[in-house]
Amino acid sequence: MSGLLEKAKKMNRRFVLCSVLIIVLGLIGIAYDVYLITSCPGTFWDNVFSFTHIWSAAGLYLIFTGIYRLAKKRSFWSVWKRWIKVVFVLLLIAGGIISAISLYYILTPRIAEDSEQVDYVILLGGGVSKDGILPDSVLRRVERTAEYLKKHPNAVCVVSGGTLDFLPVAEAPSLKKYLVENGIEQSKVLVEDQALDTIQNFEYSCKMLSDYTGLPQSKILESPVAVVTSRFHLCRAERLADRMGFTDIKGVASKTPVLKIPHAYVREVCAYIKLNLRILLTGKPEKIR
Repeated sequence: MSGLLEKAKKMNRRFVLCSVLIIVLGLIGIAYDVYLITSCPGTFWDNVFSFTHIWSAAGLYLIFTGIYRLAKKRSFWSVWKRWIKVVFVLLLIAGGIISAISLYYILTPRIAEDSEQVDYVILLGGGVSKDGILPDSVLRRVERTAEYLKKHPNAVCVVSGGTLDFLPVAEAPSLKKYLVENGIEQSKVLVEDQALDTIQNFEYSCKMLSDYTGLPQSKILESPVAVVTSRFHLCRAERLADRMGFTDIKGVASKTPVLKIPHAYVREVCAYIKLNLRILLTGKPEKIR
């Protein structure tokens, strides 16, 4: 009898410790959201609708689950009906498989050698604060672009990034400013400040290069073009460039700050799945003409 009581006490301690751990993980999730928001503060509405709140949502769910376990002395899972559990598990498995496949492609982009010839370089924007200050992840894109351009002094660069929803400033001018500060000639950098997503980055950059060189867009699409972006974003950027008609795209990757890696890849998996659904259901984006 005493043995059974001791076993029950151990199980109860593990249950309590597990519940507390769940609550702590929830608090970490909320703290991570706060860190991401404060590292590149936007306007009030930009912060309200930020994708980073996925971490707070997960954190609040974990906290609720942990408190429920402590209050009711049973798991939240135990109150679900059987059919709900089955549907949840099936959805979880399907989502896990799709996410794993997407993550594999995201982790294996085509990386170009710095020695490869290029005529044009497209630097993709990745966010800006309400004051026009670039976050550290985008600054690393700029630094990588400057390094790459110094090895290809004849290449023309387009910095692409418009004014996103709820923000008062376009990103592209800040990208050029930082490139010039990194030693790149102003005349070599074209500012494309209208694009609101990666598709428009390529579409508007191609048109700008066509206008700048006097060549038809078909010639720009056939030319060796380097696209510079964060490594986590490179696979999706290359996929879009291929679909839009770029035949000789070179992928140049910059590093992502360690603390931002979890959010970057979670967000990118969602974006990659969304892109493939868009292609499957609409056939877009189409080739630039």
